[in-house]
Amino acid sequence: MPHRASTCLLASALASVLASCSSSTAPSPTSPASTPPKATAPAAGADLLPGCTLDPGAPAGTVDANAASDPTGGPEKFTLAQAMAGFPEGATGKLVALIQTEQGPIRCELAEAQAPVSVANFVGLARGTRPYVEGGKWVLGRFYDGLIWHRVVPGFVIQGGDPLGAGTGGPGYTLPVENQVEEPLGTLAQAAAKAPSGSQYYVVVGKGPPAAYNVFGACNTEAAVKIAGVARGERDRPVTDVHMQRVDIARCP
Repeated sequence: MPHRASTCLLASALASVLASCSSSTAPSPTSPASTPPKATAPAAGADLLPGCTLDPGAPAGTVDANAASDPTGGPEKFTLAQAMAGFPEGATGKLVALIQTEQGPIRCELAEAQAPVSVANFVGLARGTRPYVEGGKWVLGRFYDGLIWHRVVPGFVIQGGDPLGAGTGGPGYTLPVENQVEEPLGTLAQAAAKAPSGSQYYVVVGKGPPAAYNVFGACNTEAAVKIAGVARGERDRPVTDVHMQRVDIARCP
């Protein structure tokens, strides 16, 4: 993901956005000895999403675990209708993601019209309707619940969505480029085109990076700014893990 302009230069290729920071290059996370433990939160209810149509949960699904390639046919073919399977029919309103953290909830409105592929992918991973690779096999499940924010930079971004917790992992596929526009405070965006992409995303908590990443929503920033302000160690990783305890999808007025 992108680096603060005052300290690091943004790599020209998205594949190198997490490269190691030296005098003129951008930082790269160190792989942990083991995947960090997950932390979960209760399902979001009416208290956190008042007036919204809540997600009853994705229906049970199956996937060919040993498929040689993406069983959906590719990210550009996975639709929001597929991602929302089992959601109440006829529900209207803005598509919202609620990310619960130890520092409070982050509520994001998803740009389904402007970034349909990125939104379908995020929603499908969050709800468990989008297959991803785990341990060399294609699986279904709630991908984001319990993952950490592995990189936080005050005045810039907080970044998460890597199952390895290091900034080097993903779901086994990459996203196509779409809706790469200006990124003001609260922007929800992710890398595309080259690995690692597919699941990692960030929330802008200050001055955003250049328009070189898929913008797929906008978030409130109170909790995100708190996360950006926690004590950090090497490669901007929080000294004490901060989790996206649970990510829920809803339709809200």
